[in-house]
Amino acid sequence: MYNLIGFFIVCLLSFLAWREKALQLSGAVCAVCIGTMILFGTGIKGFLLLSVFFVTSSFFSKWKREQKQSIDQIVAKGDARDWVQVLANGGVPALCSFIYILEEDPIWIFAFAVSLACSTADTWASEIGVLSQKDPYLLFPFKRVRKGTSGAISLRGTFASLMGAIVIGLTAKLLWFHMFSIHLMIWVIVFGFFGMVLDSIIGRSIQAKFLCTTCQLITEKNYHCDQPTVFFKGVRYVNNDVVNILSILISTALSFLLYSSL
Repeated sequence: MYNLIGFFIVCLLSFLAWREKALQLSGAVCAVCIGTMILFGTGIKGFLLLSVFFVTSSFFSKWKREQKQSIDQIVAKGDARDWVQVLANGGVPALCSFIYILEEDPIWIFAFAVSLACSTADTWASEIGVLSQKDPYLLFPFKRVRKGTSGAISLRGTFASLMGAIVIGLTAKLLWFHMFSIHLMIWVIVFGFFGMVLDSIIGRSIQAKFLCTTCQLITEKNYHCDQPTVFFKGVRYVNNDVVNILSILISTALSFLLYSSL
């Protein structure tokens, strides 16, 4: 009975997110699938932790949107997330929840929290960091680049990332009070923040970049100035969604292995 009520709540929240244009229709359908899997796997506590990520990330995506218009020329996708973006951020948490159904080992709750901390840290960094007054720095070499450039970091974005990881870590501690020690909570925060750093490194090194032959802008878009862009560098099919899921997966797997070795 409770699972059925939870499923209707997942559907309702996904519908509201679609109506408010936080999700595209495909993203809303994918959110229902992922939310249901997490609800059945980790229960209402897992769903609440997922909701913290989704609600805060959606809020910061819309927050001061008019000041973020400059990055629309660079990034490939807009505010409304499609199913690929939803899967990139929620796929690993959903997988951890599914495995927890099978094994019922608390380590998968820890991995679930880490994966959501990674998603939250990266999203907060992107959505808040772009509001910095100065352009961010590009990793390797350390030089200023335009806002929205993959692999670039700013002081504001880095601080926002850490705050996002802390929010998830603290929430996980409150939800699973007897399971999560202070030590585990700190691990969630550290590996959540590390996921954001890893996302920047992967984005800088292998994410595909394209060149607009009309205005000479380097962008993530396949079309710019109403013309097809030309592949410039990186790995052609590694877009921002691939970078996201790789960083979350690697950081979560690393935290899992280190935790298991203790």
